Amino acid sequence: MRFIFVLPAVALFLSPAAVAEARPFRVGDIPNGDKNGCLNCHGDTKGSTRTDFGSDAQNFLTGGGGVQVQHVDWAPLCPLDSDGDGWTNGKELGDPDCTWTSGDPNPNAFVWNPGDPNSHPLPVCDNGKLDADEPCEGSMLSETDCASVGAGEGTLACTADCKFDYSGCSEPPGDAASSGGPDFTAGEEEGGCNSTGLGAPGGGTAALAAAFGLAIHRWITRRRRIARG
Repeated sequence: MRFIFVLPAVALFLSPAAVAEARPFRVGDIPNGDKNGCLNCHGDTKGSTRTDFGSDAQNFLTGGGGVQVQHVDWAPLCPLDSDGDGWTNGKELGDPDCTWTSGDPNPNAFVWNPGDPNSHPLPVCDNGKLDADEPCEGSMLSETDCASVGAGEGTLACTADCKFDYSGCSEPPGDAASSGGPDFTAGEEEGGCNSTGLGAPGGGTAALAAAFGLAIHRWITRRRRIARG
């Protein structure tokens, strides 16, 4: 009878949910771990699933006493890019040089989630690598050719500011043949108005005054017509 009750207990211990259970104390094993909490390593707050960062962290547990009480060794985990977004775990947690050790103050830096490929720093142009969400960097392009971006046939290139150069494409989008993006006037960039519109820099006050003057002129004209009557 005792053997019957032991089997379910063993099965529960070996189940994936039990293995993936979150250990809240481990947020202190990584820099700025408290910013994302258990979501650094797990896909939900219940700890029922593990992110790629969590899987890597599991590979670098250290100390005795079993997995329930072991801590994460940050040093080998830091230089990895666990979620494959182009940024190291250290960069995403504010320790780009991997100098932080457990017990140190948290680095004063903006923090992303090393377990989420959609959470990462903005791309940096001219840093020698193709960052996540960056169209291109020198000869490195996120797309293969003009056809892949709907620009017809030809060779896709990269501008100095890391935008697509469509000058070699047969059907460049809009007027973006050489700039890698559509051309806008200053007024359009400031809110969709041209240089004389209310939304343009420096044009709002003048345009409002002109409209007000026109309304006064029309009101006076109507009053005169009524008086002549």
